[in-house]
Amino acid sequence: MRYLRVTFFILAFLFAKETISQIHYQPYSYEQYQRHMQQVYPDSLTHTAVKPFVGANIDTRHAITQPDTANSWWYRKLFNEHLIEVAKDDHTFYLDFMPDFIIGGERGTNSKTLWTNTRGAQAGLSVNKKFSLYVSFYENQGRFASFIDSTAQRNGNLPGQGFSKNLRTAEYDWMNATANMSYHFSDAVQVAVAYDKLHIGEGYRSVLVSDNPYNFTHARVSGTVGRWQYHSIWAYMNDLRNPRLADVNDPFSTRLGEGIKYGAFQYVDYLASDKVSIGLFHSLIWAQNNQRTGGKTNGGLGLNAKFQPWKKYIFYGQLYADDISKFGFGSSSNHRTAFQLGGKTYDLFGVANLNVTAEYNQAAPYTYQHPNNRINYTSNGEALAHPRGANFREALGMATYRWNRWEVYGQTMFARYGLDPTDTRNVGIDLFKEEITEDGFRIGQGSQNNLFYNELRVSYVMNPKYNLRWEVGLIDRRNKNTVSGDYHHATVFTFGLRSSFRRFQQEY
Repeated sequence: MRYLRVTFFILAFLFAKETISQIHYQPYSYEQYQRHMQQVYPDSLTHTAVKPFVGANIDTRHAITQPDTANSWWYRKLFNEHLIEVAKDDHTFYLDFMPDFIIGGERGTNSKTLWTNTRGAQAGLSVNKKFSLYVSFYENQGRFASFIDSTAQRNGNLPGQGFSKNLRTAEYDWMNATANMSYHFSDAVQVAVAYDKLHIGEGYRSVLVSDNPYNFTHARVSGTVGRWQYHSIWAYMNDLRNPRLADVNDPFSTRLGEGIKYGAFQYVDYLASDKVSIGLFHSLIWAQNNQRTGGKTNGGLGLNAKFQPWKKYIFYGQLYADDISKFGFGSSSNHRTAFQLGGKTYDLFGVANLNVTAEYNQAAPYTYQHPNNRINYTSNGEALAHPRGANFREALGMATYRWNRWEVYGQTMFARYGLDPTDTRNVGIDLFKEEITEDGFRIGQGSQNNLFYNELRVSYVMNPKYNLRWEVGLIDRRNKNTVSGDYHHATVFTFGLRSSFRRFQQEY
């Protein structure tokens, strides 16, 4: 251990200098971005729709600074600094160990012990205010709540986290990684290559592209010219439902697909004024030519808007349609439209770091589906937009508060959605079904379910550099099928030592 300390000291001595304003990759989770709304949403609007950000740190606590020699090496590494950090005039670098050790329990309809054992690492490099590189890797084992088990078995992977061994036994063993490399040629041209999530919009959810599915490989070209900002994103995505062979044990079986699909997402944002921004979105999904696809593509159109009438108050909305002919509202015709309305504010009632969001989302039946499910609006077996898929209404609210190193997170959500009564029927929620079997297009059709979800977490942040924290959490989830009367209730308690800025959506 002595040699380890000496090594770190030599690195710090050789490379440490003044704080340098480099560009940095900002790992995305809505909760962490919401905690810093004052930096994300200044008095006049800026372009903030496409996430994760690569730029100046939105939280000054994450900046790499001169070592605080008044405290011991152990104290600094545990409470204030990255495990390894380097700051020079032309570059910065950091490296961290990322643990996630959680124990807990589920009570209600099902009862069981829950746990997570994660060991990970992250590293970040910035060079000459032009180049940014971020990588992270996690090795995980865990046992989750029953409602996560059912979603994992339906999707064929852990929601938002990728493929896992032991999927049917519900004692998961999986790994996941993130990588993002970007180069800033000029304000007009930035290029990034990533294996990462993507989120377009100002809300917790997105009906355009959200951080719901697991990471996928993509390249992004973006830039700002005057009041305009553009993003051109080209993606290579896994297609778990259409593997290369129908029967992996029979090399001569009929081909269903290649196990991959492609996506192109174009987004242009315009600052109409210091208070209003409007963005146009277009998506295209396709797969390699074979007998099933026939060379077809699946396109979608969207609108993203943001309005900041007063300081600290932001209102936002989104609209998505499979195509122009499917745009509209009502249950009498085949309108395949989704939309979002929301608002958020920071420092509510003059209380510093008290930030609040309220949001409504809905998607009509069959939105995001396609007659050929190889090119539906999914990645890695999960919805590219809202995790519910379609045929739902949802209202949610959340609040975050920070005092010194104490943080509180609260969320409440209500959703009404319709499930397929039988495997042969398609009421519009399962994005992998191809043929419409119903005459109506009413939201909630089929076996209607009501879902109530409430969550509270309290954390003490030991080290803000990599979000090392002690955390206790409580979830109360109640779901009732109003047709069959089936009722499922789960109360989940968790406690653990956690790190990283990632968070996986589980309100489904």
